[in-house]
Amino acid sequence: MVIFPLAANLMAARSADTPRVRTEDEATSLAGGPVFMAVEELPQAFETPEAAEAAVPELYGSGLYELQWREGAWRVTMRYWRPAPPAPVARTGAAAVKKPLGHARTPDEARALLEAPAELAQDVLPKLYKDHKSLLRRWGRLVEQGLAEIVEREGKFAVSVTFWRPMHAPGVAAPLSPMERSELAERIAAPLKGAEPQADLDIGLFEDQAPENPNVLLVTEEGDGRFRGSE
Repeated sequence: MVIFPLAANLMAARSADTPRVRTEDEATSLAGGPVFMAVEELPQAFETPEAAEAAVPELYGSGLYELQWREGAWRVTMRYWRPAPPAPVARTGAAAVKKPLGHARTPDEARALLEAPAELAQDVLPKLYKDHKSLLRRWGRLVEQGLAEIVEREGKFAVSVTFWRPMHAPGVAAPLSPMERSELAERIAAPLKGAEPQADLDIGLFEDQAPENPNVLLVTEEGDGRFRGSE
């Protein structure tokens, strides 16, 4: 398994003193927050593969680098773990991208917002896109920041978002934050009204209420008109 550097930028990733870790979990623990696999191209171009190997001794065998021919020259890309920006804090992925409680880099920061122990989680949003281009038009920034990744679903593509969520015992609901409690109280206090009055449920498929008297049912196609309660 390849051991990747954990660094804030490409220059730091190439330093001999930079720590290296195998897995995302190890990198997340060491960084104290979410990380993602960055892929960056070294600034210099090379005329031959030999010149690239001379400049990058770990080019072959380490798994960190890749040599590519592009725009008339040999170029080298490097992979390394990079700390992601603060992740949204929410209870679901949908809430994380629409209305998060805030953003946090560490579990302690997330816990202060949730008023409960927090953990990093990933959630796939339901909307599907036909190709990467259309998905990136909506979620490109999060993907670039490492807070989202593209996944395949049903022959199309969806986005999986990374966010902080409450960590609690199975079967026990997490306590609501003050912001969530206020929002819930507002929803409960608001009257529930439909766009139109609820029609009586005993109106048949081919019947309708008379405009001048709601107790009279009119026949629209077939059947017989009758007064409610006349049976």
